Amino acid sequence: MAKKKNNWRKNTVYKFLRVTLLAGIAVLLIAGLACTTVETVEVPVEKVVEKIVEKEVPVEKIVVQEKVVEVEKQVPVTIEKPIIRYVETAERDVYPDTMTIAVGALPVTLVGNTIPSLQSRLFSRLMYGQLAALNDATGQVEPEHLESMTLVDDTTVEIVLKKGIVFHNGETLDANGLKKSFDLLTNADPKKFTWKFTGFKDYTDTGTVVDDYTMRFTLLAPIDRWANAFTFMPLAPKHLEAVGLDGYIDDPVGTGPYKFVKWERDNHITLTRWDDSPAAKKPVIKNVVLRHVPEAAVRVAGLKAREFDLIAATPPENVPGLIKDGFNIFVGDSMQSMYIGFNVYGSNEYTSSKKVRQALLYAVDMDAMHKTIAGGYGSRLDCQIVAPGGFGYNADIEGTYTYNPEKAKKLLAEAGYPNGFTLVGSTTAGRYFRDRPLLDAVASQWTSIGIDVNMQHLESSEWLQLLINGTLPDGFMNIGLNWYLSDNTTSMWGAKSDEAFVEMRAEKSKMADPVAREAKVKEIAKYICDEAQALHAYTIPSVFAYSSKLPGITSTKSFELQIPTE
Repeated sequence: MAKKKNNWRKNTVYKFLRVTLLAGIAVLLIAGLACTTVETVEVPVEKVVEKIVEKEVPVEKIVVQEKVVEVEKQVPVTIEKPIIRYVETAERDVYPDTMTIAVGALPVTLVGNTIPSLQSRLFSRLMYGQLAALNDATGQVEPEHLESMTLVDDTTVEIVLKKGIVFHNGETLDANGLKKSFDLLTNADPKKFTWKFTGFKDYTDTGTVVDDYTMRFTLLAPIDRWANAFTFMPLAPKHLEAVGLDGYIDDPVGTGPYKFVKWERDNHITLTRWDDSPAAKKPVIKNVVLRHVPEAAVRVAGLKAREFDLIAATPPENVPGLIKDGFNIFVGDSMQSMYIGFNVYGSNEYTSSKKVRQALLYAVDMDAMHKTIAGGYGSRLDCQIVAPGGFGYNADIEGTYTYNPEKAKKLLAEAGYPNGFTLVGSTTAGRYFRDRPLLDAVASQWTSIGIDVNMQHLESSEWLQLLINGTLPDGFMNIGLNWYLSDNTTSMWGAKSDEAFVEMRAEKSKMADPVAREAKVKEIAKYICDEAQALHAYTIPSVFAYSSKLPGITSTKSFELQIPTE
């Protein structure tokens, strides 16, 4: 494998595939959006279909299943509909030593708690444990490295660490070390690739040590999401103090099942199983290599050529063919939504107009785009950031902006732009599932109502740095917006210019009663929709295609890679 390093970039066959497939896909999706259909794998709800395929040796069992999990209304999760096509080889007890994963974008920093992307959890949760973590099934933040986590009164929180938590470098986790890492991160001033750590912005400080394993914290005021601060990934305190934040980037240390080996920025990350881990069970794959491959067509070609063992963000149109070729498929939903925000800095001349924003929403046939560009994967959103089942989902605002290009043109005229205008914005390219094809199609439909769209296509790390600097084009931008630790009020709206919006969200955050809080969330969600703050597309799915030589690989709704254990 090492001898083939970077061969995929040079291979003329891959270059041909990249140019031909991307061009063909763009034409089909944008020009024929309304009538194009994509072959998908039809899976009956709550039914497991088993087919025995006779071969010489070994025997294979093909299992296709779709599971629907109902959730309580107050739980901030979507209804999960994973699709699994997994070929399980009989009597297999040995898997490849190394799994090479091709992803559209690699993390820009490797320090836990500072990696600004939910997708990067595919890497970070292999290397880092957490004090507490979101339970996909319950939607609640639950202890992981903590023995307990208690809201003692309205403004006091107490945490108790488990004993025996060990870092990759041999350090042990205790309250004094945890407090030190809280302070070092909070006081750090990163210059690139990440925002300043603000995990304790809702607390008076970074806590007080009570004893070797206990800490207490004081909230500035009662809030609903007090537990979010403790989804913290512990950092080795002595190592962090010795090398600083910049040094930790080059030599990260965590408590997860894999430890760091090597990182070449924008090329690859190599991890190896932590065989000295005190955990009773260890992953069956020894080494994991994440490769940076932004072009989806190249990822697919590399999988077929056995250059990669698993590819992320697999294009839906390739899924049927990959299944026929014997590859395994996993499709799962997430709690991250494709969000196209307007006037995010509160200063754009055109998208400051409510009628212009409404016109932009009426001009887009998102139902067709979800079926074609996303292949129907993920949950179609309807004027709100969460899908049905998410906390505060508001069914009353469904269908507010049904596709109506003539109404869009009328609204532009009423806003004073009968002849349109030039709208400047940006799109990510390969950072999220089907991001560029979606934004290209959206821009095409905006053009059809008379708007001249000037859109920058930005590589992942460049886009991220502009986002952190607050210097993206201010007309519109896309982002995978996370709500896995939030609710239906999540927004990138230029809130500084909207005092009513700021006040509503502040009032909501102080509500302890879940019934009253959900009612307030629904009210705010309606305000977001009425004001046409953004175009909400669909939840961003995990779509893996991988070799049948691997064990069953899945993902959580927060993009955490699940590798079976021994």
